[in-house]
Amino acid sequence: MPLLHRPCVAVAMSGGVDSSVAAALLAEKGYRVFGVTMKLWCYAGTEASARSCCSLSAIEDAKSVSSALGIPHYVLDFESCFDSEVVSPFCSDYLRGRTPNPCVVCNSRLKFDVLLDRVRAMGADFLATGHYAIVERTGPGAWRLRRAADRGKDQSYVLWGMEKERLPGILFPLGEMTKKEVRAMAGRLGLRSANRPESQDVCFVESGSCGDFVSERLSKKGISISPGQIVDVSGKRLGTHEGLVHFTIGQRHGLGVSSAERMYVVALRPETNTLVVGRRSCLLGRKFECGDVNWITYRKIELPLKALVQVRYTHEPALAVIRAADGTGPSDAVLLSGCQKREACGVTVCFEADQSSITPGQSAVFYLEDEVIGGGVIEKVNCAQEESNPQPSDP
Repeated sequence: MPLLHRPCVAVAMSGGVDSSVAAALLAEKGYRVFGVTMKLWCYAGTEASARSCCSLSAIEDAKSVSSALGIPHYVLDFESCFDSEVVSPFCSDYLRGRTPNPCVVCNSRLKFDVLLDRVRAMGADFLATGHYAIVERTGPGAWRLRRAADRGKDQSYVLWGMEKERLPGILFPLGEMTKKEVRAMAGRLGLRSANRPESQDVCFVESGSCGDFVSERLSKKGISISPGQIVDVSGKRLGTHEGLVHFTIGQRHGLGVSSAERMYVVALRPETNTLVVGRRSCLLGRKFECGDVNWITYRKIELPLKALVQVRYTHEPALAVIRAADGTGPSDAVLLSGCQKREACGVTVCFEADQSSITPGQSAVFYLEDEVIGGGVIEKVNCAQEESNPQPSDP
């Protein structure tokens, strides 16, 4: 096929080994390929000086790899969009006592929305990334998102928020490969990124904790983080915390209280600025409410539905029943295949067995076998400590 008639693919390049090998694979297969890197920060200050995928060095690495592969490379300014769509909501969620997943938001609102539109305007037919996941066609006008072959590196959990109409324009070249194979290929090609370390979980938190980052960002806007009470599940005061933004559900270290048994964060109550701690058993729960639900599957989904549900990146998916938010049983079945407005499609999820540390703000992702059918944001968890709703005692 003449070069000009071959499909054109833009590869989102972070300078890391995964996106570098994705670009190399596509070039080897004969696609017309160009690399793009999103500029996410103002690098004049110190805020992004050493971030693994948001730094000047990452841009230079991406340029170097593109040069080695003989493909064009462009840097696109997404600083304002990244701040408004990812970083600011991240800080706001922490202030509300939630634990957000910024990777989900970055993928759904930046990479596979704004960036996809931008590269299409630049002439690309597809946008490719180094994610470990699989997009495949299942029939005329139908596609599906699946787990990667390397389950240890699978990233489908952070991709549930994409609009399903975007799937035909997305390529994940690494979906059938293992991480070991990817690094080996990078080494054979002599790519600069072959031995580059893995990215951080939250790429824009350069040092310290997420709580420190949020505190610093909010203080620049005149919002102070206030100390508050630490109580046990009965409401007994145990101490004082320095701000709820420094804690998340399931946390054990750094609580600042002494106890004869191990204590964990079991609830954050921003309305009273109270941190609730308890034994590990207090973290167990089965039922929660999910908002901002997105059905990414092309299947017809009828609720109630039994599916595998994953409630954090490292959680082993477990069997659960998904019901419409106001549903109470099989008679309340609702056909959701045509649901377009996420906010109108809330659900309740009930696991068959207790799960630990179901956390508001995190994502719940729904699977049928290895296919991602949808997901949502955890809003309210019905655990034992939530039902008792202890109130802090007077100082």
